[in-house]
Amino acid sequence: MHRVIKVLLLAALFANFAEGLYTPVYAAYVERIGGGLSDAGLSWSINLVVFGVLAMVLSHVETGSKRRVGYLFLGYVLSALASFLFGVINTPTMLYFVQFLRGLSWAMISPVWDAFFSLYVNRRNATVEWGYYEGGWSIATGVGSAIGGIFVTIFSFQLLFSLSALLNLLAALLVFLNRREFY
Repeated sequence: MHRVIKVLLLAALFANFAEGLYTPVYAAYVERIGGGLSDAGLSWSINLVVFGVLAMVLSHVETGSKRRVGYLFLGYVLSALASFLFGVINTPTMLYFVQFLRGLSWAMISPVWDAFFSLYVNRRNATVEWGYYEGGWSIATGVGSAIGGIFVTIFSFQLLFSLSALLNLLAALLVFLNRREFY
């Protein structure tokens, strides 16, 4: 397995675990900051629509760039910032902005991540390496979800989002420290 594949898989595990931490308690969090179920749905929708639209747009910019790994790094940093901001905002309107930022971060990460993975995947072992990714993100998100629910019950949403931010920063650091391997 190529070193870039290992870096990408580990970064994805950190990021997916981080997102899994708050996914099952998201609606309760939105209520805590004064929103309702419609705010939870709308804010999550903002994240996904922004991600979808900007992934299509940014992929054109990223394709021509010699610094694609920089988009990957910056995307993880923005994801960490969004996670941190979840812990300090206190209105649904602020939440919409944070979810916009989160969508932007994943739009920066996803096309580049997929391109690098496709570039460095071992052609004879492609199914296994993609299986590691597919299985890994599901396991990381699932374990994160279980831990997040328990964690927020014992501690706080602020601490939960700080942990999520830290994990995204670890993903960014991993990419940054290995950036020369990507080319």
